[in-house]
Amino acid sequence: MDAANTSQPEALPHAYAAWRGRTLAVALVATAVGLVLHGPVGELRFDLDDNPSPWLLLGLAAIAVAAFGPGLAGAGLALAAVGSWRRLGRSIRLARAAWLLWVLGPLPILLVPLSHLFQLSPEDALTTGTAQVRHLVTVTATGLFALLPGTLSAALVLERFLPESRAPGQITLLAAPACAVVYLLPLAVLAQLAFHGGLYLGLLLLASSPLVPLLAVPRLLRRDTPDRAAGLVRAIALVQTALAAGGVVLIALWLGEHPELERLLGQVSVAWVVGLAAKVLASKWLTAVVVTDVLVSMLHQGREAARSLAGTAAGESLERKLDALGQALRPKSPGHDLEDSLDLDRDAGRQ
Repeated sequence: MDAANTSQPEALPHAYAAWRGRTLAVALVATAVGLVLHGPVGELRFDLDDNPSPWLLLGLAAIAVAAFGPGLAGAGLALAAVGSWRRLGRSIRLARAAWLLWVLGPLPILLVPLSHLFQLSPEDALTTGTAQVRHLVTVTATGLFALLPGTLSAALVLERFLPESRAPGQITLLAAPACAVVYLLPLAVLAQLAFHGGLYLGLLLLASSPLVPLLAVPRLLRRDTPDRAAGLVRAIALVQTALAAGGVVLIALWLGEHPELERLLGQVSVAWVVGLAAKVLASKWLTAVVVTDVLVSMLHQGREAARSLAGTAAGESLERKLDALGQALRPKSPGHDLEDSLDLDRDAGRQ
């Protein structure tokens, strides 16, 4: 991304559209890599009678469509969003629909009790349940866990396009702690129940990754030039990548040392790790595009709302309310706290 393009308002829409197109294209490539290395993860095994019920066949067809349809439809919509990257409005709508199908589409089929519905034998029920859990861990969970990191990435993208805004720092201040907590929860469970040094250190490195932009919040809140903002974002991304890569390597080494997990996760190999990382990155990049679109739209709508309220009674009332709340929430010195306490005592005495 050229910093000069972000400093010219006339060139900004084209630069933003080009970034969206590139990111969506890379997300599609990463999805293809993950599919090739992992293969299909859904599985349903049972024996059919010689004359199966039409309703049973219809249910199987519905399950197959629900299992593989959302992913294929999401990939098609993402491809259409890449193809229409010059038409921002259309591309934004297609990318949002692709995200909904990509991330949330597989959830309904996972909520269906397949073993009970088809009255599977214990052996087939175990095989089917294991495949469903594998799908949840390697497909659905990767998309959901990419939501907060994608939001952090969107804040950094916003910093590069709108370095004059304080919004990137404010978004990072909200999203980074939540992202770190999500990573720290399994770390806390591991520390109490079954401590493993390699896995613990790997999760700790992953949990440290969101703290990098959090430490840079004072810089992100500062109005900066495009060149300096781009340099800050590159430095944050470099440190985050190093921490995340180290964590993934340690976790992959630990998984390789525990062959009993292969029944649940499949054959853990270098190709398996690369495929899983590709799926996570694809979900993160798609989420970053969608969240950045939403943030830019919200900033624009807020600006338009402020303009429409300027000089009106409603605008003045809103301004007074915000001033009152802002003054109340602002940290004060001990002297000001004493004055406020005296004022409250005087008010209580009058009543």
